[in-house]
Amino acid sequence: MRLFTKYSRVSIMASVLALLLGGVGYFFAVRFVLVHELDDAIRIEEEEILDNVARHGRLPKPANYRDQQIAYVPARQPEQPRLINTTWAYLESQLTNAIRVSDTTDEPEAGSRPRGRHARKRDPDDPCRALIFSVKVGNQYYTAYVSKSEEETEDLLVVIMCLTAGMILLMLGILFLANRLLLRRIWQPFYHTLEGIRAFNLSSRQLLPAESTDIDEFRRLDEAARQMTGQISRDYEMLKNFTENASHEMQTPLAIINSKLDLLIQDTRMREEHHQPVQAMYDAIGRLRQLNSSLLLLTKIENNQFAQTESLDLAPLIEQKLAQLEDPLKARQLEVRRELSGARVAINSYLADILLNNLLINAIRHNKLAGQVDIRLEEHRLRISNSGPAPSFDPETIFDRFVKGSNSGGTGLGLAIVRQICDNYNFSVGYSYSGEMHTIEVVFPS
Repeated sequence: MRLFTKYSRVSIMASVLALLLGGVGYFFAVRFVLVHELDDAIRIEEEEILDNVARHGRLPKPANYRDQQIAYVPARQPEQPRLINTTWAYLESQLTNAIRVSDTTDEPEAGSRPRGRHARKRDPDDPCRALIFSVKVGNQYYTAYVSKSEEETEDLLVVIMCLTAGMILLMLGILFLANRLLLRRIWQPFYHTLEGIRAFNLSSRQLLPAESTDIDEFRRLDEAARQMTGQISRDYEMLKNFTENASHEMQTPLAIINSKLDLLIQDTRMREEHHQPVQAMYDAIGRLRQLNSSLLLLTKIENNQFAQTESLDLAPLIEQKLAQLEDPLKARQLEVRRELSGARVAINSYLADILLNNLLINAIRHNKLAGQVDIRLEEHRLRISNSGPAPSFDPETIFDRFVKGSNSGGTGLGLAIVRQICDNYNFSVGYSYSGEMHTIEVVFPS
């Protein structure tokens, strides 16, 4: 999962949670404000009732409307505890009885305002805010019931919450688009730096391109990556120069030792018992010279010293190599089966000769006596197989340097050179073992 995708998910989930909690809090805050305003209206009704009693000595006319109800009931107790709350059917029976009783009270004086706007009665299931308090008219105590319907309050609250939900959805949509579009653009310098690191190749000698960005973290990352790759390139260049110089310097003393051993072997005064150790030294010097030449070849390939390429047909080159290797093939009694078709590859001619030579020598050297070698060349693929026992090492390391079989007389660099050549030309090379057959396959790009 990409970082900005994970960040987008976390930020959206956090935003959803925050908006939900904020929406719930906003709902209760708005409801509290609306109910508080409703309570203020009920208290105003209370004050008007008490004021009317104080001024005129009589109760106002009761009301029974959809949004407001006012009723009075004679009380036996001197005082009724004052109570205000939200109720549904809690006061319905008492209000009905109170209104029936209040209908027998005197009419309000002329000029008193009507109470309520609609003549329709309230639905008993609708919520309302009710105030119960005591009032004294003359020597008689009454319990006053004042209630206001919360229907309009609830309707207004529903409208407000619908608008709030719409705003939340709009904000989430904008946040999602911002994460998908804006954050992707913001993270582009990071991905450019990452692609540059991924495409970095020591042999190309090219440093990472500078990435311009106004984000400090990405700019520091780019600078650190360029410093790191620059230091790696310098260290690698020093190591290659050392390897190349050491290989060149070793050529002269090896040639001198080899020539002295040639003279020593040809000396007639040498005793018979000295021939075997001198021959062992001669063979060791030969392997050392071969190893030195292979290391020098690897260094030259890595340094791109074979930049010149040409389109070569590999079929005749394979035939030439088989003719050159006729003696070792006969010595091991190997049967060669070949199926060659035209395959032209853009490659340096010298490296093509090295590639085919190492693959065929590997198939001969690691073959069993009286075994077989299968060569199949197609338009974009070369497959060379040889019979033999299963490898005694990890097949995943077969193309590593100095990895060789127990019975091998090579230097362990043949297949490493093959892989280096393939890497230089973007060929893919692989190894497999099946049915007592070792197979190395080189796939050429289209």
